[in-house]
Amino acid sequence: MRPSDLLLDFGRPVAYYPGLVKRFGSVNAVIFFSQIFYWQDKTDSELGVYKSSEDITAETGLSYREQLTARKHLVKRGVLIETDRRLEHKIYYRIDCDQLDQIMTQPIDNLPNAQSAIGESHYGDLAKQQNEQPPQDKFDGGGETNPQFDPSEITTENTTENINPSCPVVSQPDENTNDNSFVARHPDAVVFSAKKRQWGTSDDLLCAQWISKRVTELYENASASDDDINPPKEPNWALWANDVRLMRTIDGRTHRQICRLFDRANKDPFWCKNILSPSTLRKQWDKLVLKFAEIPQGEDCLPAQAHWNSPEAWENTL
Repeated sequence: MRPSDLLLDFGRPVAYYPGLVKRFGSVNAVIFFSQIFYWQDKTDSELGVYKSSEDITAETGLSYREQLTARKHLVKRGVLIETDRRLEHKIYYRIDCDQLDQIMTQPIDNLPNAQSAIGESHYGDLAKQQNEQPPQDKFDGGGETNPQFDPSEITTENTTENINPSCPVVSQPDENTNDNSFVARHPDAVVFSAKKRQWGTSDDLLCAQWISKRVTELYENASASDDDINPPKEPNWALWANDVRLMRTIDGRTHRQICRLFDRANKDPFWCKNILSPSTLRKQWDKLVLKFAEIPQGEDCLPAQAHWNSPEAWENTL
């Protein structure tokens, strides 16, 4: 048996998106991203994908230290969201597709710390090949090449299934069918994205809309003295409501607590510029609690209210 024949026993090759290397800063970061991105729509957990470092090593060949570095690259760019469940000894990974969209549409020269693939000399040839793609593969703005998301490059499942590589790509289910199935599983959803597994109840959406209104007012006040400041774009309501719902169902916050803490951050000279969405509020929650120490930690700490959204409940907030 030739040594090359032994490759058949090494498992399947791992594919990744080479067009993202400059945007993410390293090949390892793209490999890690590709693996999580592949599995993200195949998990039922709202927290994202759970894989141990041993699983990822087996599937990608990345060592534990290489995984840590790759994760830092992705977290720094806002693409990877990590949820550490210490009691379960698990870390869940989720790709922020909205942040990914922003990075992919931003000229590479404007990206923070954009660099080629760790000094690999062949990357210049790769970039040259990508720049030779037909004009229709370009972004409309910035003249940057659109990363080639070839379906054949998708990270393969590391299972014992016998997958025939010559099989054609399976057509995607009808979008309406997906939506109907998603609503059937989440009957309380009033806004949702079935593809991204994001949704929120009517109260989640109301809370998100209130936060958006406060952010818009912040911009309007700033634009009064600076004509170059434009109001923010309308939020992705499914994403915003989903972040509110996660704070409520996973973090144990109430809508009233969420709004009260955002209100305090919104009035703080420093935090008002840094807390502009439910996701940033959730990310900085612990720091804000320490900053505004007296924030109540349970519904029992609040005065008796008919409902969190009643006029009386908002009296001291608005």
